[in-house]
Amino acid sequence: MVDLIVFSVCENKYAINIDNVQRIIQAAELTLIPNSSEFIDGMIPYENSVIKVLNFRKLIGLPPHEDELKCIEESSLKYIFYENENEIFAVKVDFINDIAHIQEEDIMNCDEDNSLSEFLELSGILDIEGTLINIIKTIKLPQKEI
Repeated sequence: MVDLIVFSVCENKYAINIDNVQRIIQAAELTLIPNSSEFIDGMIPYENSVIKVLNFRKLIGLPPHEDELKCIEESSLKYIFYENENEIFAVKVDFINDIAHIQEEDIMNCDEDNSLSEFLELSGILDIEGTLINIIKTIKLPQKEI
């Protein structure tokens, strides 16, 4: 059994293993980072340090969400605090849908390259009651090249 956090970005659904998620919070005000990657919206305080916020829409080539212009308190945007082998950062997504409890054998493999970008790799597709969900294998934080 695998537990996945299911979230929406535009009309698409994605899921990430709950083992990689430390917490989920309402989107908050950010501090901009000069000369950072185009995919990084800024940084926020987290457990006596600061972490970068990755904009998932920008990462997959989508335009900004309509809530980007709203007051933060009125926004549906969320930050998923994500941890991979090397780092912890927040991923800004449109909406958190659910927690899915699935069997690993229910994940269908993709026949094509599973990388959506150099920073995002999928492990397959899940069909839950006719809704296709992209299963994320890993997300990497883009680093600004000097």
